[in-house]
Amino acid sequence: MGENLNLGIVDNLDYMPLIEAIESGDILMGVNLIKDSYKGLHDKFLAGEIDIAPLPPIEYAEHFNQCVILPDLSLTNIGAAADLLLFSKVPVSQLQGKTIAISNAAEGTKALLHILMDHYYEVDVNYVWLEPNLEKMLEQADAALLDADSALIAKEQYTSYHLLELGKLWQDFTKEPFVAALWLAREDYAARNPVQLELIAKALQASMELGMKNIYRLVEKAKERYNLSGEIIEQYFASSQTKFDQSCRKALLRYFAHAQICGIIPPKVTLKIWGES
Repeated sequence: MGENLNLGIVDNLDYMPLIEAIESGDILMGVNLIKDSYKGLHDKFLAGEIDIAPLPPIEYAEHFNQCVILPDLSLTNIGAAADLLLFSKVPVSQLQGKTIAISNAAEGTKALLHILMDHYYEVDVNYVWLEPNLEKMLEQADAALLDADSALIAKEQYTSYHLLELGKLWQDFTKEPFVAALWLAREDYAARNPVQLELIAKALQASMELGMKNIYRLVEKAKERYNLSGEIIEQYFASSQTKFDQSCRKALLRYFAHAQICGIIPPKVTLKIWGES
């Protein structure tokens, strides 16, 4: 039967389809669902308190000797997904030597911002970590990075700032999609429970597909929960995919190459995908 599985998940708009499917159905019975921020999941994953979780690719690159990538699963931006947003008081070309505040909930996105500032805009900036409150962030910095629900909400509330959509910028820069998160399993758990891991990977895929089939119900629920317009939510879901296909792998290796040049991750990071030699 294998061990009881501790499955981590971020309780935000990104994973709403999956959470809905898991909590309303019987696809993933007997699994301990642990909700937390990416930072919380990262800490629990490294401590062995969570066996499987979606985490930013940079987290995988920093700890790839301890984990494996589940096949055919990711969170990837394929359109102008507006949930990775930089709000700036000045045009980005004028940020040279200035300070960007990063939401401490957006840790995985800082690497993308760093790459784009270094390699796309070629400006040197300073970074500070703050709570995800746009007004307070911009009291202490010249620009602020928000992601996920906080970014979408701020986009609707604040319209006077210069706005950069980082996922779209990455696609303009590289002609590649942006892989925002990978589903990772601890390598020690995978080694002990190979059959269970394969079943879980397939169940996660089925759960996500089931959740997306109920998209209209999800949109109504998200409108109420996040106080966002239905149009924004529909656009968001339409610009995301959950597959991890060859285009995603190519994009991810490109991302890692830039991150290595920036000194963000160690060299020679390889993609260790479960079930592939």
